[in-house]
Amino acid sequence: MTTPRPDTMPIRRVSNGFTLIELLVVIAIIAILASMLLPALARAKASAHRTLCTNNSKQWGVALNVYASDADNAFPNNSDGVHLSWMGTNMANFWKDYLIKSEKPTVRGQKKGQNHVIFCPTDEWHRQADTWRFTDSGSELKPILTGYFYLPGRVDGSWPYNSEKIGEWHFRKKLGGPFSRAPVLIDRLQGLGPRTTNVYDGRLRWVTQDEGKNWKTPNHAGPARGAPTGGNFTFEDGHVEWINGKKVGLGSGSGDWQCFYKIPVE
Repeated sequence: MTTPRPDTMPIRRVSNGFTLIELLVVIAIIAILASMLLPALARAKASAHRTLCTNNSKQWGVALNVYASDADNAFPNNSDGVHLSWMGTNMANFWKDYLIKSEKPTVRGQKKGQNHVIFCPTDEWHRQADTWRFTDSGSELKPILTGYFYLPGRVDGSWPYNSEKIGEWHFRKKLGGPFSRAPVLIDRLQGLGPRTTNVYDGRLRWVTQDEGKNWKTPNHAGPARGAPTGGNFTFEDGHVEWINGKKVGLGSGSGDWQCFYKIPVE
């Protein structure tokens, strides 16, 4: 048997690249892993936002109680505020003295950060809309927008606070009265549509248009048509509870706007 000469042996070509089949398999695996990972990341993000929102709400609760201790057990006077998320100059002073440690000047067109204590981190619309409260000359308009529903210290007339027979939640002036178990601060859970008793009514819309752009109307918008999954509720004693959206009823409404914050209280 003779051994072939080296120059007559067949040349084996070695390829360091992927074949088309191998490349498609790798892409398919990456796509599967991504589809498994993205929902987990979305849940983690929602959980982080919910935690930050809870911390904001707790800071409100502490600030309200400190204010009450200095003001004969009274809530801040919000008689010059309108609707549920618009605050007057009295509330602005409360924020400055008791809630916001330091505040950069509001700049027209520059929205507030996600860590701003008077806005839920999921509230893109009001964090941006707050910067629109300027005239063309640059002077600021009042009242001031916040990212939550704040109830006490209101006066009847600017909004149908008593449309669902819980007007006294809004009109109370002092802590510890007959409605002391009712919430004082609520995540903004609002939609557009006909009057309904529950957040998950299929007739409601959860998007509005403002300044030529679509915005989600509620905090903590969920995957089901944008209906809020729930919200943080702050109570007079300062504690905060997360309440599932399915358990939250209509608190008040006017026209198309429906605001949800009614819950059973003892």
